[in-house]
Amino acid sequence: MTVAKEQITDSSSNSGLLNFRITVERLIQLFDLEEEDEYGILRPSEYAFRTAMKFVVEAYDSMGNSFPKCSTGTDDQGSIRLAWQNINGDRRVRLFCPHNADEKAYIYHQKSEEYGSEDITSAATLAHWLEWFNKV
Repeated sequence: MTVAKEQITDSSSNSGLLNFRITVERLIQLFDLEEEDEYGILRPSEYAFRTAMKFVVEAYDSMGNSFPKCSTGTDDQGSIRLAWQNINGDRRVRLFCPHNADEKAYIYHQKSEEYGSEDITSAATLAHWLEWFNKV
């Protein structure tokens, strides 16, 4: 797996607009990459980028100030992974946006030892899991 400049951050800031802006800037930085490593490309595909941006923008529209910032990365095929982890490390949400339309986007969620995943077809699913993530 290739990880392009993944930035691990505390997602607990209380400014949704700032968190949204940071997340979007990180996605744009990924899309601007022109590098490769021994595992493949670091830059996401246009499909993965558009999919991630769509989910993030629509989730922010729904969540407003409760939107948490995330870490970003790519894999060797140009898929994007967005990761939210709380300061205690006991809650995680990960959004996977595939490099092409033949694969499905999905969300992974974990609280301590409980975890699961589901396909995502709308930002409402992302917003739901990010609201769950924000619960103390």
